[in-house]
Amino acid sequence: VTLLHKLESWLVHINIVVDTRTPEWTWGHGAFWMAFLAACPDFPHSSWPLWNSRISLEGAFIELWIPTEDPEDSPALITNHDTIRAIIWTKFQRLAAEHFLYSLVAEL
Repeated sequence: VTLLHKLESWLVHINIVVDTRTPEWTWGHGAFWMAFLAACPDFPHSSWPLWNSRISLEGAFIELWIPTEDPEDSPALITNHDTIRAIIWTKFQRLAAEHFLYSLVAEL
């Protein structure tokens, strides 16, 4: 939850200063939604905390979690919290690897 709030604060601040199409903002936006879903794995099927409206509900990662007309392929159908967090962890590692030369995450 702490990571979620720090990312939200950073995105809102950088949104005022920087174009939201920059790689830094795009990375932070994806990381925010990953942290949000890890903290609120029942999203969008249950109640969840509000986030700052400057952070859009769009982008490759979060759009996968919103139910569509063809819900069979949607991770939004997954209800097991451990499974949801494992999927997010794998995606976060890929996101980090795309933007940083060195591994940010040690394998356990």
